[in-house]
Amino acid sequence: MTINLSDPKSFSDNGILALRGFLSNKSVKAARDSILSELKRLNLIAGGKVLSSKLQSLPLFQQTNRLSQMVGPRKEVDELFSKELLTTMEELAGSKLKPSQPSAQILLSFSHKTDWSVENLNWHLDLAVPKRDQIPGLQAFVLIDDVLPRGGATLALAGSHRLHYVSYEDNAHGILKKRSDFALMPEKYLKPQVVEGIPIQIVEMSGRAGDVFVMDLRVLHSPSVNTTSNIRMMATNRYFK
Repeated sequence: MTINLSDPKSFSDNGILALRGFLSNKSVKAARDSILSELKRLNLIAGGKVLSSKLQSLPLFQQTNRLSQMVGPRKEVDELFSKELLTTMEELAGSKLKPSQPSAQILLSFSHKTDWSVENLNWHLDLAVPKRDQIPGLQAFVLIDDVLPRGGATLALAGSHRLHYVSYEDNAHGILKKRSDFALMPEKYLKPQVVEGIPIQIVEMSGRAGDVFVMDLRVLHSPSVNTTSNIRMMATNRYFK
């Protein structure tokens, strides 16, 4: 059993699609240079090294949110969320979409001095579970620089959007909470597992600069630890019907 993240025909089953090499090197370089320039201006990096140990020690969500606020919106980043990308997302959604905010959120994380793990992650949605089994919207994640495995990429639980509707009593959160193996041996889910007849798998949105991941907003996702020496550099925006 395999989960193919690169096949648009599998999007309805997986809830996530990897668009490899979707953006040009020129456009992502402009965005990357803009972010790095601002990080240097803020005295957060110099010579390729992170200068703020205080920021490095913050929990995942807090560090990412703090860096996003400090760097602020960047025109070069917003330009990555192009009409071509919107058209591709509308084809997947089967309807017109509108961005939830005018500027993309920049997702940065510095290296954490800890082991990489999928234990005790904050699996969540950014909206209430819709009552109907229909796509409410999509979220795009753009890789502005190369993101190595275990390099802080957002994690998604492919297939989890389908779990919301297999029981009248529980959505995906409730179903997974009752599974002892998901709590005690979550690394097992780095490979496809069948839950309530539905294949699910933890996937990392890692890859090369210019890759884009498109995700059904009903898919459970979580931040992850960056154990590499690189700055995790991504951006995201949500689009609703």
